[in-house]
Amino acid sequence: MSTPTSAPATPTPTKAATSVPGRWARLGPILKRNGLLIFFAFLLIVFTIARPEFLSQANIRNILLSASVVGVLALGQTVVILTGGFDIGIAKSAVVAGMVVGLTAGFGPIGFVLAIAATALVGLVNGFLISRAKVNPFVVTLGMYTILTSVALLINDGGSFINLPAWLLGLVSWQFLGFPGIVWWFVFIAVVTHIALAYTRWGGHIYAVGGNIEAARLAGIKSNNVLASAYVVAAAIAGIAGIMLTSRLGTASPVALPAAEMDSIAAVVIGGTKLSGGFGSIPRTLVGVLILMALQSGLVLMGVNPYYQGMFKGAILILAVAVDVIFGKKK
Repeated sequence: MSTPTSAPATPTPTKAATSVPGRWARLGPILKRNGLLIFFAFLLIVFTIARPEFLSQANIRNILLSASVVGVLALGQTVVILTGGFDIGIAKSAVVAGMVVGLTAGFGPIGFVLAIAATALVGLVNGFLISRAKVNPFVVTLGMYTILTSVALLINDGGSFINLPAWLLGLVSWQFLGFPGIVWWFVFIAVVTHIALAYTRWGGHIYAVGGNIEAARLAGIKSNNVLASAYVVAAAIAGIAGIMLTSRLGTASPVALPAAEMDSIAAVVIGGTKLSGGFGSIPRTLVGVLILMALQSGLVLMGVNPYYQGMFKGAILILAVAVDVIFGKKK
């Protein structure tokens, strides 16, 4: 009579066999959550090693000055990208606001209100065509880009407004903690926009519409109204950016902010906001703006030919989108 044999013992995994995968399993989510900050820190370290003056107070000030207007445009761009759209004409809205405030500056601060109202009207038209008429955002905002380019030139027959009044120049000429007012305007608008998106019902609806517009509609959200409001808010924010720029430069030019619309989109995408909508935040956009401006400043300090700088910015943008797609597929 044969005796039963026991099953072969399963070998116990050794510490060496399990420690590395375990570490990577723990490290992966950390890298995913903080990859943007890690990349930003890496960029700062590289430029500081190459050019120690990169982190000087003067250069940090210059980076923040450069980031202010483009950053405000990126805040507005974030709102519409969260809905799954984008606004190609956002920089032209800012230029028109600058021209309107230059034209109406003699009326006092009411000129500020008129400039914001003009850009909000542009956003209302965009929002109506996109949400109600169901026209593709690319087509609508590209057409508006072309229209606003002509409008900015027509306001003063292609000329600029100079000799602006003191109330307008004083909007950003003040200083606080060593930084000019335009930087603090940027910070203030960023805080307000973040609160609106993260802590209000409207902000929740923006995310819901961007995540799934049909599901949002079935949940009782007035998706068309929310979508239209996103373009109005973005255009109004762009109007503030245009006034900020006019106040800083002391002149309103119809050809200001060349290619700023692309920089605003790039900053949002580099910050990790999904072009499909529903995911992103203002803090992420702020880091994206700083990465873009730090890259630009670092390349200038290193003496890189300006013709090559666009290649670096484009490569960073493509890399950011590629990483987003890869992570999206894995998820």
